[in-house]
Amino acid sequence: MSNRSEIIEEYQQKNRELDDLKRDEAHHVEACTDTITIEPKYGQQMAALSEQCSELSAILEAMDASED
Repeated sequence: MSNRSEIIEEYQQKNRELDDLKRDEAHHVEACTDTITIEPKYGQQMAALSEQCSELSAILEAMDASED
């Protein structure tokens, strides 16, 4: 198993990637007054990164709990 610092580094990297995709996705939305349905261009990638972040967060929480 990876050590804590490697997991934190991976978690931060995945979060940055997710933020970049969200920012890019939001950049493509045009301002309007009508109600629109937005189909995410990066939906699958964002879902996968969110899942990875959740898993890494759970690992970090488990590590914290085992240290107590």
